[in-house]
Amino acid sequence: MLLTAPLLRSLGAMAGSRRAAATVAAALLLVSAAAVSLYHFWGTPSLLGAAPAHTAAAAGTAVESVESATLKLAERLASGGGSQADWELLAQSYDYLGRGADALAARQRTAAQGVLLGKEVPATPTNGIESLPHDAAAAAPLLAQAEQFRVAHDYGKSLEAYRGAMALDASNADAWANYADTAAAANGGKLAGPPAQYLQHALRLDASHPKALWLQASLLIEEHRYAEALREWQQLKRLLPPDSPDARIVAGNIAEAQQLAGVDAGAASGAASASRAAPARLIGEVELDPALRARAASGMTLFVFAKSSASPGPPLAVLRTQVDRWPMRFELNDSQAMIADRKLSDFSSVIVEARLSKTGQPLAQKGDLQGASAAVNPGANAPVRVLIDAVVGEAGG
Repeated sequence: MLLTAPLLRSLGAMAGSRRAAATVAAALLLVSAAAVSLYHFWGTPSLLGAAPAHTAAAAGTAVESVESATLKLAERLASGGGSQADWELLAQSYDYLGRGADALAARQRTAAQGVLLGKEVPATPTNGIESLPHDAAAAAPLLAQAEQFRVAHDYGKSLEAYRGAMALDASNADAWANYADTAAAANGGKLAGPPAQYLQHALRLDASHPKALWLQASLLIEEHRYAEALREWQQLKRLLPPDSPDARIVAGNIAEAQQLAGVDAGAASGAASASRAAPARLIGEVELDPALRARAASGMTLFVFAKSSASPGPPLAVLRTQVDRWPMRFELNDSQAMIADRKLSDFSSVIVEARLSKTGQPLAQKGDLQGASAAVNPGANAPVRVLIDAVVGEAGG
């Protein structure tokens, strides 16, 4: 501007001389071109038309942190080879940064190693826990965003935030377990595939992580590996407070796994249990209304609850399972009680509810499918039929 103002005044004064005016106009163009070039070299052209400073700064810091962590990971892998898990993490980081070609190259390196997703990565000098990126402070905002999106069931944005967070801090077992849970929810409830890989990362960091063990047992049930699932449930039960609601649900899952694996649950009870009166139980079938068949995605989790028809409170018995065919047979008994002093045997009138969960969570979510039986007596040993004929969050649901 200092140079341009005098030139403009000169241009007006020389209007009668075409040659002089042309010289001044050329000088103006030269000064303008030089100013633009210098701004692009020394200035910050990326701020032109950018978002407000407080928004852009926060987003830029996160992206720059991811870029820095990705660069460090790429340099380490280039010098040390790395494992399949390391290269997959690099590919996910490139995905987050929008570098699709680099992500593809990293995954091709993974394929060349011939290692399948979902298998635990052996600890070696190049992939030990101490070598994982660990910047918890930088990852924390992205993890908070991921959780917010997960709670809101916006799984696409949640997974994107998790990818960025794991590129910054891959040594967080909680984050890996939540990442696996979110990826499964986005995959119609199925844990096979990438969710299984994320579970292995969590268990590698913490072999006794409760949520990771819960999801791993669920994965084994999904894969019909019932004996292995039973061992996972039993390990998890030992980690939980005996009288906690989670422990009650896990006890029901153990009973389910024993039944599926063909294990005699009563064999471990000892001779004393043989003298006890047979506990109350409910046996029946869950049917799905044909009108809802199209909305029942493969891999959805089925919960069957027995509730008192006369008094409010938590369920008297809970069964969690996967559906492989309709109708689905079930059994509820005292071993699946959530609270010791609220069992099927203590009530003479109950209602059986069934719910197909999209997320695998016991609490009802919008879009889940559900139904309930009429009131029945658990001691009558009469078969129970439950028809799933309503959608949670819709009229009549």
